[in-house]
Amino acid sequence: MPGQQSEDAIPVLSRLDLLGNHTAAIESLLTHYSKTFDNSEPAFVARAPGRVNLIGEHIDYCGYSVLPMAIDRHILIAVGYPSNARSNQNERSSSTLRICHIDSSDRPAATVTVEADGVAVDKENLAWHQYVLCGFRGVQDYLLKGGGFPQLDINLMVTGDIPSSSGLSSSSALVVCSALVAMRAYTGSLSLLDRRGMASLCATAERYIGTEGGGMDQAISLCARPGQAMWINFKSGLETRPVNLPPGYSWVVAHCGQVLNKAATDQFNQRVAECRLAARLLSKNTDSANMRLVDAQDALGVTQPGAAADLAAQRLRAEPPYSLAEVAAELSVESSALSAICLTSEAAKRLAGFQLHQRALHVFNEAQRVLDFRDACGRAGSGDNDENLAARLGELMNASHQSCSELYNCSCPELDRLCQICRDVGGALGSRLTGAGWGGCCVSLVPDSGVEKFLSSVRDAFAGPTGLVGGRPFLAFASSPSTGAYLLELN
Repeated sequence: MPGQQSEDAIPVLSRLDLLGNHTAAIESLLTHYSKTFDNSEPAFVARAPGRVNLIGEHIDYCGYSVLPMAIDRHILIAVGYPSNARSNQNERSSSTLRICHIDSSDRPAATVTVEADGVAVDKENLAWHQYVLCGFRGVQDYLLKGGGFPQLDINLMVTGDIPSSSGLSSSSALVVCSALVAMRAYTGSLSLLDRRGMASLCATAERYIGTEGGGMDQAISLCARPGQAMWINFKSGLETRPVNLPPGYSWVVAHCGQVLNKAATDQFNQRVAECRLAARLLSKNTDSANMRLVDAQDALGVTQPGAAADLAAQRLRAEPPYSLAEVAAELSVESSALSAICLTSEAAKRLAGFQLHQRALHVFNEAQRVLDFRDACGRAGSGDNDENLAARLGELMNASHQSCSELYNCSCPELDRLCQICRDVGGALGSRLTGAGWGGCCVSLVPDSGVEKFLSSVRDAFAGPTGLVGGRPFLAFASSPSTGAYLLELN
């Protein structure tokens, strides 16, 4: 039970441990499972939360630290086995996954059936269940290193309340939840990997879908602690440290009405490639296969990312954009060799010019903002004026959004407008996009006493008298740091 498990272990709960507002959602899920899969009972349920990133956008894949928190919205998967799933395993030639999800009308959608042995992820088919397959393939690849996994027919019933393609990590939560399911189904427990080990596995697994992300989303989904944000550092492996947030303030998420699936578009992987090129040009390093901007900072001989930003501003020109041939010539390497290392996605290869100055400045300065944000949070409740600390956090959030919009070009007009309304009309101390951007949500820092007024005034100003954005009700909610992923044993 939770009290008997180490802090690094992924929590495994019993029904007696299940408290709070997850109970109703899980009971509804179990009912749907039974109705869909021949009145059978599931064996266990996995849960993985979404997240909101308070600060540190597009820098995890550059080796820098970020500062997210889990939200109390999640993916849930109920798991069971057909009656013959564990019988005659030696006589069977294949096994299947039957995957069903509960749609927006609270009814089970059509069941997808796929071969379970050696799961294949189809990058060209970005249906939601491909993220389930990412989690399964990640676990299968891991288990194959140690002898393999059993053939099992497995039934999955999936539900969730994280808005998709909105910057709240619904896809990563689905990968994490599916990986927990696969590990428990194939090995009978979650003891082979701790939270950070599973987070690293899931970060690798999600790349099967084609997105060259870092590891923030998977790490916070697994490593989150209730009531605290998490500082997550990627420079050397995966380091996590809980962060206390200032009391008396809420984190309010609001949706701009635009959505973007980062796996289905070019922008995300193009930014990854530009950061790789900038790191090599600044460090003059062509030997390392994994040169990141955090490594370039070390090569520049400075201890603070803000100082690296000053050097990058001097050494990288703003306009015109660099060509691949130009970067290769400065590094005295062949363009083809540089492309093979840095432009590993088709999206990156389609770029004609690379804005290395802008991307490097954003990453270095954003990394500095994360450290400043963390250090300010560390002073909360220590005698400093919490109002002044909150104001400082708001300033850092506002600067972060401006950088995302103007240097990293990962915002959109709707997000820019929403953030401005959150500040000017809602009275937020700070407001910034959260997640990959190009649509989705912003997060705002609001005094507890002003949350209700904030929600109503921002809705009126952004959505107008209809309360609709893009034909849907304006979505906004306050969230506090939630617990991380867990497994619920039902028997």
